[in-house]
Amino acid sequence: MKAFYIFLASLLVFTTTGFTNNISVSTATLSGQNTSAHTEIINFNVAWDNSWRTSTNENNYDGAWIFVKFRKQGTTDWRHCTISGTGFTAATGATFSVPADGKGAFIYRSANGIGNVSYTGNQLVWNYGADGILDNETVEIRVFALEMVYIPSGSFYLGSGGTESFAFSNGSGSAPYLVADASAINTGTTTGTLNYGGNGTGSPIPATFPTGFNAFWIMKYEATQQQYADFLNHIDQARATVLNTSPASVTGSHPGFTPVAGEKSVSQVGFRFNGALADWSGLRPLSEMEFEKACRGYNTPAVANEYVWGTTTIVPLVTVTNAGLANETVATPVNANANIQSGISVFTRAGLFARTTGSTRELSGGTYYGVMNMGDNVEEITIYTGSTFGRAISATVHGDGYLENDGYTDIAAWRDHRAFGMRGGSYISPLANARTSDRVAAAFFSSYPSDNVGAGHGARLVRTAP
Repeated sequence: MKAFYIFLASLLVFTTTGFTNNISVSTATLSGQNTSAHTEIINFNVAWDNSWRTSTNENNYDGAWIFVKFRKQGTTDWRHCTISGTGFTAATGATFSVPADGKGAFIYRSANGIGNVSYTGNQLVWNYGADGILDNETVEIRVFALEMVYIPSGSFYLGSGGTESFAFSNGSGSAPYLVADASAINTGTTTGTLNYGGNGTGSPIPATFPTGFNAFWIMKYEATQQQYADFLNHIDQARATVLNTSPASVTGSHPGFTPVAGEKSVSQVGFRFNGALADWSGLRPLSEMEFEKACRGYNTPAVANEYVWGTTTIVPLVTVTNAGLANETVATPVNANANIQSGISVFTRAGLFARTTGSTRELSGGTYYGVMNMGDNVEEITIYTGSTFGRAISATVHGDGYLENDGYTDIAAWRDHRAFGMRGGSYISPLANARTSDRVAAAFFSSYPSDNVGAGHGARLVRTAP
């Protein structure tokens, strides 16, 4: 029997809008039910600005992580759709990559190019039988999209050889350490071992840890207040109450939370929120080694004391125009490239420094691979390498879309405060924190078992590439 489905004609949830890359999902429908295979086709369009793919220099591309939530008619419980690894169809000019766990799909350019993209007529196959849905049940779906950047596999350096606090180094000296392959990493103070620089002990770092050598996808921007509100609105009220730690970011009540300023980065969140958001969206936390890889780049010589944009020049923001709006832009100084120790003393729109013309990596504050705000605005919560609890986290474990009854992730390794710290700077940080190899806060949450939700703490997530 053909089921009757409720579907949304236009979905703009869990997206980034305005001057970032203006990602949007639209015309999401269900069709082509196969009652023998218990599958259904999810149709949708997706578009965003300033997309790229290159096979030279950075040799990488951007894309979007697509995941889908559903709820049965008459219920308030949003569940995660299992996506089939076969039978999908990407729009002309695009391609899909579906991970083995089926928690979503990456869509990205199929050939080199740069500019805005609009992919219409995409089709993913939902294995609704695997999710416990009967052939004649009525459901509602929501399609979510997150802008991501692909970080290719390859060797890279940890540490810069400079004077950063607790920086990684090769043995007892200050020279950078080369992560040359995907094998386990021995630590210590002899040449050829990774030295924690006083921030952490223990050996080795297991091959299962996200060391950064293997390819991964990372959120292009810090999570925004709009994304934060969308997340809270698509979990139940009890869990949303636990995770609503940022009154400066959302207003209202469940399930009608709205962002205070949708384009601004969310703040006042801790490691537990990051773990819950990662679990809910099928992603995982970022490691501090992946942080350095995403900033410095593949096989790129380290520059002593470099900031995340690859130079030693930093120009703090003083003022903005259209504060808090979707078109918030840099006012003074005109060449500002970081919201850190700034005159406005508040977090800004995600991707603020990505100018529409005449931009450079230094001017945009972007990393080698085009990831924005890694050294400023709000700090990145990262897996702490210098702890046995952090090293217990595996690069192959991602969220399954569901949370524990207490509101937090059900992945045990992500629930221990000793596994997490922070990298990068925030609007209230010292300038030195924006340096790629600064580890002054790498072990931060070890001292805050109750999950410190400081004003400068944000969210950015990753997924190991399929």
